[in-house]
Amino acid sequence: MLIRHFMGTSRRELLKAVAAFAAGAVVGSGATYAALQSIRAAVEKTATSTPEEASRTAVGLPKMKVHFIYVGPIGDYGWTHAHDVGKRYLETVLCPNPKKWCIVETSSTDKVPEDQAYVYIKQAISEGAHMVFTTSYGFMDATKRAAKENPDRFFAHCSGYFTSIEEWQSLPNFAEYFIDLYEAYYLNGLVAGKMTKTNKLGYVAAFLIPEVIRHMNAFLIGAREVNPKVTMDVVQLGAWYYPEGARKAATALVETSGADVLAFTEDSPTVLQTAEDYQKRGRTVWSFSHYSDMSQYGPKAHLTGQVVNWGPLYVEMVIRAYLAWVSGEMSIWSEWPPERPRDYWWSMKNAYAYYDHGKNPADVILPLNPAVPAEVKNYVEQLRREIIEGVWDPFTGPVRDMEGVVRVPERRRLSKDELYNMDWFVEGYGQLPS
Repeated sequence: MLIRHFMGTSRRELLKAVAAFAAGAVVGSGATYAALQSIRAAVEKTATSTPEEASRTAVGLPKMKVHFIYVGPIGDYGWTHAHDVGKRYLETVLCPNPKKWCIVETSSTDKVPEDQAYVYIKQAISEGAHMVFTTSYGFMDATKRAAKENPDRFFAHCSGYFTSIEEWQSLPNFAEYFIDLYEAYYLNGLVAGKMTKTNKLGYVAAFLIPEVIRHMNAFLIGAREVNPKVTMDVVQLGAWYYPEGARKAATALVETSGADVLAFTEDSPTVLQTAEDYQKRGRTVWSFSHYSDMSQYGPKAHLTGQVVNWGPLYVEMVIRAYLAWVSGEMSIWSEWPPERPRDYWWSMKNAYAYYDHGKNPADVILPLNPAVPAEVKNYVEQLRREIIEGVWDPFTGPVRDMEGVVRVPERRRLSKDELYNMDWFVEGYGQLPS
């Protein structure tokens, strides 16, 4: 139906239309077979450059090999676990019947040290990967290097940036992508500000990079919006996955700083488990989930959490790379998204107010802990809707830094580039790592 409708259009416009339809179908409604049928028709009409060695399914669809490189263990239940859930979602959607309807074949490598990323990327390519996703900030330079050396493959790096327009122009087969959680952290901060009795919050941060600073700042902005007396101390781990260090940090924040609400950006449920241990001993300490629903690790201490669903973004990116691969029409990949080509940035503004946190790309876990007062729950749900609708953003001015300098003027919002390069701290911090 879609192909017939676009019969009079150019090959390029046909492929763009199919990419938009297919991505929208599988992401929005789960209409997998309709999407794959449109892709098959487009392949039959436009395919010119599919490598001969690509395996094919019964309906003649070539299979694209997609490899994921993870920084932590798949079982971390945080960042890497969430990406692997996204990979499995990609398989379910684009390979629903491996013997017939299937356009992807996925694989992964976990626990990759950041200084060895290039070696593992090269290995994936040598084993036939047509597309490589690298999922750690520290993998950026290695991924760009591999993209430059292998212009016939597709590469996508999570959480980085292009250093210049010249670099962007030189890497048409490379994309940056991210699903940001600062908006969800802000909503969790609203809860934290109302639940603390000591007015002391604690934060366990893997590294003080812009992503984590965004999280911390948004969380503190939310807490101080509802409770201006709140301050927050921070401990830096120096690792993304370090459960023993996370437990020591969380314990120090409670025992030394007096924190009774703990947040974190690291890749294990350890901070929540520590809060739960205090609850079992009769001391009220609260915490959250991060990246995945971790409530099973602290059912009493768990207030809510920020969670991410990478699957829909992976589906969209792979569909576009796939159509570019089989047709040789690179614009299907290189000119998307239109506002910032090859620079995907999703957040809660890509969510739906009527979806639960398991379906949206980024969200908070609802319902909140029963201990949270009703008026707080109502306020969080109101602000959640306003964020999703684009009415409100946590970094709407005026926002001041620790020295009292206005960083965001009144009624202004930070741009993506300003958010991505955030290296300053908002008002309200107590102790920061030296």
